[in-house]
Amino acid sequence: MEISFFSLAGSTLIIFLAFLTRSLTGFGSALISVPLLALLFDLKFVVPLDSVLEVGFTVLMISKVYPQIHKRTLLPMIGGAVLGTLLGTYFLRTLGDVVLKRVLGTLIILFALYFWREDQGERTGNFSANWGILAGAGGGVLGGLFGTSGPPFVAYLAYKLKEKEVLRASLIGMFAVDYTWRTTIFAFSGLLTVELLTFALYLTPALICGTILGHRIHFKITVGQFRKIVAGILLISGILLLR
Repeated sequence: MEISFFSLAGSTLIIFLAFLTRSLTGFGSALISVPLLALLFDLKFVVPLDSVLEVGFTVLMISKVYPQIHKRTLLPMIGGAVLGTLLGTYFLRTLGDVVLKRVLGTLIILFALYFWREDQGERTGNFSANWGILAGAGGGVLGGLFGTSGPPFVAYLAYKLKEKEVLRASLIGMFAVDYTWRTTIFAFSGLLTVELLTFALYLTPALICGTILGHRIHFKITVGQFRKIVAGILLISGILLLR
């Protein structure tokens, strides 16, 4: 697959914005990068590429947030995610790209609407560990299939964890496990090509710059303001994928 200068420049900007978002809130990078990169490349290239970059983000951030991770809440989610990712990866290898993009676009739009609406209400926090397993499994399937495990993870943890810093740290921790496991599966499935890994290296400076900037401005913006910005970006991304 030949990668043009336009594709490289566009991908660099997308990855910068995606990981600025991820560093700022603890989630959201794949929800931005995957649908936008899917406008330039096939999902069978985009999803493993995003997974490799997410592992790079984990290396940069995990030591900074580890003490604040709510580990007890994450344990049932991890169990569900391990199994869900296997199923999602199988579908990624077998389903057609057009079908994948349309399904992903629909899911992204639904999550964008949920994300916007959720900002208006109070969180209850009354979810059992069984819901954590289900959220982990759902996120694992979506992650293996689309690279976007975020919606179930975020929905569950946003209700369980009230404190902004603990929520952000726990999301980073959950995604660290999820992406490391997912990348391992992609490697054994033959989805990590030399061309893909080389392209990931080209995008690494954008990842690092976005991560550093997002971490610095994390304390200067309210959660409500950022949720609205992300919801708008997601909505546009989802609509573009349905075209």
